[in-house]
Amino acid sequence: MAKKRSGWQQMDKASTPLTQLLHHFEVANQTEGKSDETVTWYNNRLGVFLRWLQERNEGLLRDFTKETVREFIRYLQTKSTKFERNRYTPTREAKLSTHTVNGYARALRGFSSWLYREKYTESNVLKELKPPKVRKEVIDTLSEEEMRRLFAAINPDTPLGCRNYAILVTFLDTGLRCSELCNLTLENARIEEGYLKVLGKGDKERLVPLGAACKFALLRWRDHFRLSFVVQDTPLFFLSNEGRELTVGAIEQFVGRLGTRAGVPRLYAHLLRHTFATSYLVHQVGDSLRLQQILGHTTLEMTRRYANAAAIQQNLLERRSSPLDVMGLGRLPSHRRGRPNKPRDPRAVDSRAGK
Repeated sequence: MAKKRSGWQQMDKASTPLTQLLHHFEVANQTEGKSDETVTWYNNRLGVFLRWLQERNEGLLRDFTKETVREFIRYLQTKSTKFERNRYTPTREAKLSTHTVNGYARALRGFSSWLYREKYTESNVLKELKPPKVRKEVIDTLSEEEMRRLFAAINPDTPLGCRNYAILVTFLDTGLRCSELCNLTLENARIEEGYLKVLGKGDKERLVPLGAACKFALLRWRDHFRLSFVVQDTPLFFLSNEGRELTVGAIEQFVGRLGTRAGVPRLYAHLLRHTFATSYLVHQVGDSLRLQQILGHTTLEMTRRYANAAAIQQNLLERRSSPLDVMGLGRLPSHRRGRPNKPRDPRAVDSRAGK
């Protein structure tokens, strides 16, 4: 007798390993045209969730529940280490930021929506799950002194130093993302015309203007040193030591080492983008709308955060930022300045009160 075949609706999909489904999800993201960075973003976060499940001896579709995901989010919020399994950044004793935890929740919600669309689940398991709130923090940037130390820590007269100097200048002068810099081609580096043609998130192209210092650094790398790195024909503008594609991980590693060498240990690649955006507004190079176009943001939300950070910096730089100073109030009398206040003798107070 022929074996009876079950239709999709009758199949026991709850026993499907999540490892298999995550692979299918990755392929779906690729075929839908999502960028390599987006695919990797999902893979990394969902991979951490899967390893957490496996440590609990779980890992099937039936284990993917709203309650389990909430337990995972709580685990992320309470763990005290970060950068585990990162090849370029050593594990550090610190809690994950609210932005990071929120990203995990959004990745899991995206996976849940895909499971429902593909009819692996009868409902969108995480439809009602609210991602944890993100703390609204002041954007961190580099000071001018820190930037000077970074440039001083690179010798631009060596082949590798010239490349690294050009990378640093490009980050601080254009605000490119790591992936955008890595994917920049010779054809799209329109240095003589004064701009870069950048392929950003969502496969959206934009034109990013260059300053004079950045143009000179890029021309110096391209015309005098880049050829010594080439081992095979490649269209990419920046190359690795071996003449291959420069990866995001390699950029992060270079930036981390540069920060240590220059005495700026808090340095990371995206901090350079924050610094460019804030400096652009502080020094009134252009307005918020133009900055949004340069950075490739689809909304003004992030640009508003940069505008807020710029306003804070401007207030700190302004001499007349204190209303009391402007009004000349709050100063101690001249004969009291620099002298600590002496505590009063309570007996004297009592004696005066009795009079």
